[in-house]
Amino acid sequence: MHRHTRRTVITTLLASSFALSGAVALAPSAGAAVPTASCTVTPNASGTSVTIKGEGFTAPRNLNDGESTVPLSVDANGNFQVTRFQKNVDYTVLAVKEDQNFTFVNCKVVKAGDTSGNATGNNAKDAKRGAGDGYRAGRSAAQKSCDVKATPNKNQQHSDAYWKAWQTGADAAFNRYC
Repeated sequence: MHRHTRRTVITTLLASSFALSGAVALAPSAGAAVPTASCTVTPNASGTSVTIKGEGFTAPRNLNDGESTVPLSVDANGNFQVTRFQKNVDYTVLAVKEDQNFTFVNCKVVKAGDTSGNATGNNAKDAKRGAGDGYRAGRSAAQKSCDVKATPNKNQQHSDAYWKAWQTGADAAFNRYC
């Protein structure tokens, strides 16, 4: 009986050890940037249609408007753009495969000409510039004091991609130098 109990305890401990080590190996590191996917809906100036833009997606994806689902053409960089004529609906980007990240992403409606969403220029360039600006701000904050992290000056007009990359860059620099 004593031998059986000892074997059971050892087997349980080993199984728990393997399970926990697997969970730790699969979890992202604390400083790792978690990629994001986003989608915006921008009405045209005349109000007759909307442009739907997305970034950070893996293909294949579908677009759902509450009544119908259509396939999206996602490029190699994870971006897509479509024009639709249903203006007053909620759009959602859906994953087609079960193993895709971001199973569904609700699209954010922005005003025509609004630069706070992904509706501005080249998001890859915005993100690259945001990461660089954020890194410099994070390094500067760390050199002053390791007690206060850098905060963005959101009085400037930039895309969501810029601000997300800015924060990632600032955090990376702050963590590196502190």
